[in-house]
Amino acid sequence: MGNSASNNNAGAFDLIADTTSPEYWREQGNQLARARNEAFTASKAAYSRGDYALAGQLSRQGKDYARRSKEAHSKASALFLQRNNPGTVATGTDAPNGFLDLHGLRVQEAIPVVQQALARGRARGQKQLVLVVGRGLHSPGGVSKLRPAIEDMVQHHNVRATPGVPNEGCITIEFVTAAERGWVGWLADRGCIIC
Repeated sequence: MGNSASNNNAGAFDLIADTTSPEYWREQGNQLARARNEAFTASKAAYSRGDYALAGQLSRQGKDYARRSKEAHSKASALFLQRNNPGTVATGTDAPNGFLDLHGLRVQEAIPVVQQALARGRARGQKQLVLVVGRGLHSPGGVSKLRPAIEDMVQHHNVRATPGVPNEGCITIEFVTAAERGWVGWLADRGCIIC
């Protein structure tokens, strides 16, 4: 009987410690980033006290935490892409069905994925690509960071971007030539301050 309670706790731990889960790696990355920040803060304090050896040690430790945090976030990103885009290549940049789901990715992770998807889509003669960016419900304050960053980035790729199509959490990209973008696109490409 006493073991059943511990078995329940073990099951909960297994769910959290599932190394195939992107949430696991995202949390690992977040924990390592917090450890990095603490190490750098302690390093700065040690340096201010004149304890240069400890400051150096803590700085190296902070750099190691930073490297490991970056690796964990990279694993999380790859796993989110695999889970959200089944049947695509591991990078998530091939979207044979015309959809690329970016849920769970941070802005700095999503930008290169979208750039690759745009390049591959154009090279394959794809007509459109729907980017699923979400509505920002999981972002701080419920305000999306990903949507505006992706909207801004695609403006430099000779595509027509239509936010909110087919639904509020998407951006539909149409692969067009510069001429097909129209005069507004032409002016925007040249840095028109009125547009």
